[in-house]
Amino acid sequence: MDIWRHWSTLMENEMTIAYQGTPGSYSEQLLKTIFPDSIYQPCETFSSLIDFASTSGNFGLLPVENSIAGTVNEAYEDLIESSLSIYGEYIKKINHSLIALPESRLELISNVISHPQALQQCSKYLQKNNFNITPVFDTAGSVYEVLRINDNTTAAIAGEHFDSDERFKILEKNISNDPENFTRFLFIGSKPPNLKLINDKFSSVLISDDKPGSLLKSLNIFSDLNVNLTKLESRPILGRPWEYKFYIDYELSNLQIQNELIKKIDSVSKEFKILGHYPKANQE
Repeated sequence: MDIWRHWSTLMENEMTIAYQGTPGSYSEQLLKTIFPDSIYQPCETFSSLIDFASTSGNFGLLPVENSIAGTVNEAYEDLIESSLSIYGEYIKKINHSLIALPESRLELISNVISHPQALQQCSKYLQKNNFNITPVFDTAGSVYEVLRINDNTTAAIAGEHFDSDERFKILEKNISNDPENFTRFLFIGSKPPNLKLINDKFSSVLISDDKPGSLLKSLNIFSDLNVNLTKLESRPILGRPWEYKFYIDYELSNLQIQNELIKKIDSVSKEFKILGHYPKANQE
């Protein structure tokens, strides 16, 4: 059984889960699949999603990484600065489409609007057609904006599920730079859901000591304990020029080894923050 569908049978039916965007977004479509009996709370920004999920009993679904565009830095940074924890992850296949009004045609389009991540993921298609682009805060919101302005020269990039809405027409499907387009979402909250699943993946942030070989010493600890890294990415530390932190994800279920790893890394680094321990996702 898919682990997330298993989650949906175990969790409370009336969970409230925040997502960034408007109804019809990829996030909401994912929530309808994995938590069909929950209440969904749309949020305009990642920070407002974090704020909502920080309220006791609420959760959030946060997109943090795309296989084409890379890490969603704003979302990741907002999560790191919060007191929330990661309790799960899900990887969703993204199928971008060019969407316009029913009377429009591809040759009429000169302007394309969508979320910055979607525009980046479709950059080759946009450049090939020499479209003018305008970023907006949400993919689904860009479709409704086309409807609001009632302009046959403007199209939006969003999911192909809008094909069933007679107010719109899909001019072209599968316009991503690469057909293997996946987004990784994190399920976050302030208190753990009551589940009996095996947590086999950690997310963390490492700030190494300002000493020669400090980062290498930390990474060698993972190797010495036979722990597999699935993500290693450096990011600048705001307000501290030329200093960096490292996003590190790794696979581990044994808490005894985890405690040993934390103890050893703490001895050779400035900070090692655990963001969550959760079940590893199955890819769609």
